[in-house]
Amino acid sequence: MGLEEKIHLLIVEDDQAIRESLVQYFLRDQARFGPIEAFDSVEALLESPETRKNCLLLLDINLPGMSGLEGIVHIRKRVPGCEIIIVSVLTDSQSIFQAICAGASGYLDKETPLKKIKEALLTLQEGGSPITPSIARKVFDYFQSGNRVEEDLTPREQDIVQGILDGLSYKLIADRLDVSLDTVRKYIRRVYRKLEINSKGELIAMYYRDPGTPL
Repeated sequence: MGLEEKIHLLIVEDDQAIRESLVQYFLRDQARFGPIEAFDSVEALLESPETRKNCLLLLDINLPGMSGLEGIVHIRKRVPGCEIIIVSVLTDSQSIFQAICAGASGYLDKETPLKKIKEALLTLQEGGSPITPSIARKVFDYFQSGNRVEEDLTPREQDIVQGILDGLSYKLIADRLDVSLDTVRKYIRRVYRKLEINSKGELIAMYYRDPGTPL
């Protein structure tokens, strides 16, 4: 998704007041957001007729019917290229771990101000992995670093991975390593291919997961 493109935003939130406030807030920035679609359940999104690609999704976890955690894998099949940010009152380590392993690219607590949610979406659009500080602390407390993923990667590929783990956008990784944006994208595709993964969330989970911890 290029920076010149508008963000096609999906919202799955069962609380009507919260859902409508999110829609109204992002409608104020039609230069960067549009179209905006909102649903009260994962099932409603999956049953909607439109074929979408390269969307960003704000997804709640506690939902009627299928939970947000259960829905991630189905949503990614239904909406190819969809990048997902969890926005939830659940901030326990297990929920965060499950969401990242399922393929979520970011995790915010529900007390995050609307302005910060917008910043997280823009960060995700630019290739970053938005996680609020309180969530990030739990992630790094819970996951054990030192996974042997590094053994399969070249030093430059490890540098790229470290940039992703640091939450940097592709542009900031390029600046850090003094390479072009296209070079960063090339390395990321190579890393994903080597590790047989398809998303930043899977990469983060693979790198930090304790090998003895079940998915």
